[in-house]
Amino acid sequence: MAIVLMEEVLMGLDEVKGALDQAVTTLEDIIEDMSPDLGEDLQELLETSFFDPLQSRRDALDILLNRLSESVN
Repeated sequence: MAIVLMEEVLMGLDEVKGALDQAVTTLEDIIEDMSPDLGEDLQELLETSFFDPLQSRRDALDILLNRLSESVN
């Protein structure tokens, strides 16, 4: 029962990771394609307020998923 529960948790976290990957990729594209006319302040705000935190959460989730996968196997 515990193994089944752990596998469900892993699948759910994989879905979260997929969503974070999508968000990071989308924000990265927006930042790269942003017109300089909109100002560097907006680009920096997007990076510091959204991109960087999402990317660090995605990295933390990768570590968590690896540890959980190792504990199941």
